[in-house]
Amino acid sequence: MPDEGKKLTKEESLKEKSNYLRSTIKEELENDLPYFQNDTTKILKFHGTYQQDNRDTRQERAASKQEKEYISMIRTKLPGGKLTPEQYLSLNAIAEKYGNNTLRITTRQTIQLHGVVKGNLYKTINEINKNLILTYGACGDVVRNVITCPVCDIDPEYGVNLNELAGEISNYFLPKTSAYYEIWVDGEKIDLGRDTLPCVSTEPLYGKTYLPRKFKIGLSLPNDNCIDLFIQDLAIVPQDRGFNIFAGGGLGFTHNKPQTYPRLASPVCFVTGEKLMPTLEKIVTVHRDFGGRSDRRHARLKYVIDDHGLDWFKKELEKRLGFKLELPKEIKEYKVSDHLGWHRQINNKWYLGLFIENGRICDRDGKKVKSGLKEIVEKFKVDVRLSTQQNIVLANIDEKNKDEIDKLVDKYGIYTVETRHGVSLLRRFSMACPALPTCGLAMAEAERALPHIIDELEKLGFKDEKITIRMSGCPNSCSRPSISEIGIIGLTLGKYNIYTGGDFNGTRLNKIYKEGVATEDIVPEIAGLLKIYREQRQEGERFGDFCLRTLCKSCSL
Repeated sequence: MPDEGKKLTKEESLKEKSNYLRSTIKEELENDLPYFQNDTTKILKFHGTYQQDNRDTRQERAASKQEKEYISMIRTKLPGGKLTPEQYLSLNAIAEKYGNNTLRITTRQTIQLHGVVKGNLYKTINEINKNLILTYGACGDVVRNVITCPVCDIDPEYGVNLNELAGEISNYFLPKTSAYYEIWVDGEKIDLGRDTLPCVSTEPLYGKTYLPRKFKIGLSLPNDNCIDLFIQDLAIVPQDRGFNIFAGGGLGFTHNKPQTYPRLASPVCFVTGEKLMPTLEKIVTVHRDFGGRSDRRHARLKYVIDDHGLDWFKKELEKRLGFKLELPKEIKEYKVSDHLGWHRQINNKWYLGLFIENGRICDRDGKKVKSGLKEIVEKFKVDVRLSTQQNIVLANIDEKNKDEIDKLVDKYGIYTVETRHGVSLLRRFSMACPALPTCGLAMAEAERALPHIIDELEKLGFKDEKITIRMSGCPNSCSRPSISEIGIIGLTLGKYNIYTGGDFNGTRLNKIYKEGVATEDIVPEIAGLLKIYREQRQEGERFGDFCLRTLCKSCSL
């Protein structure tokens, strides 16, 4: 094992001593303090919640000798991003009752609630579970939410039910300890409508210390790489009556730490259906056994593969499986869709994709997105699906209701592609992480900054440029900036690094273009690049391809 004889991180000791994720959570829920002790917060993550504080009020409260304004973020676990109308409306009501009255769609196809105070944490998670939604394993050192194309099972172009498979995989890798249900659900395990292994007192797969770090699994299609398969720890692509397996992707890194870096997943093998689950399990166990436990910055599967080599990884996998792996099948081309607008389904009903800027479902700035979605879902009982591009899909709509839904979308000012509130191409392919004021890791703004950057670029005449722009408040890269055509990553408060040269279809990492760019200089820098692109691009040439071709002589590309 790589860390044998080395001093393990504090997190490893806390996991081992947590009594299979119980820690002191239940006891601390019963005291009057507005916060959890620091050691407990690290175990809370496995239950789907992060303790945070409002960073907008931090300095003011410190000056007046007040405690921080402690709040929690709660993340649900929704394999494939599917919600019934009743579940969506329940989450909407819970956000109003206990949160900051907003819902946020994540880039991993689930919902986050922000602003929940400790005194309401039990009630919030308990009510979420009563609606047959888990938060268990949405965070922590386990297999996280399993993602896939939100419409692959209902769109005639695809017709592959990866959503069901995503649920099976998610359930398979769910922690087995009953700690979660004891603490949040009165000891009763909820019925998710799928076969599950019974709760036990140990962890047959994860063990006492679980995984070295989080583990992300995604299912993709070559003709729709909307999930960015190459940034997953483990990606699964249906191909020729089986599955291609990719492993070792991940975007998080640390500034000025060259031993940390983004990496694209490598093609590993092809497996038939009956061999899929055993192969996934053994890949997870390789990460469990060889992932770095002495340095959390160097603990993802990508480092296991790079430290030991891809050939070693394949041989270790074959040893654990007991059979020889087949070579992966060739995939000639990848494409991306965001599923916006109206589309006919396999069953002759319709789905409607709506753009949700940076995933924030709220009523503000003249757009009543939250109120509008609530009315549509309540009135027409439509199913809800979330995309990894932070957008929402309303599914199983009767044709007779299309016009009325369009009128409501228009009335509430919800961005779409077919009414007067049409989203520009430039904004349509933009994403940002929450960053300030809630995320404790954020070094700079993202969600509150990117809309204004897009506004200014639109005013300068670039609204029709079909380019991926992604902004993250820190290099953990939750909005996937390192695989976009323009990536903006927070360096420190008010300063960013700008990256260019990524591929629109998510198959290539970008590279550093300019470091330490002040907030007010971001628009001029990007506008300058776009102007050169307009003047010098070849016919049909994407922006990322243009940057890679022309800028490598004048920058670090």
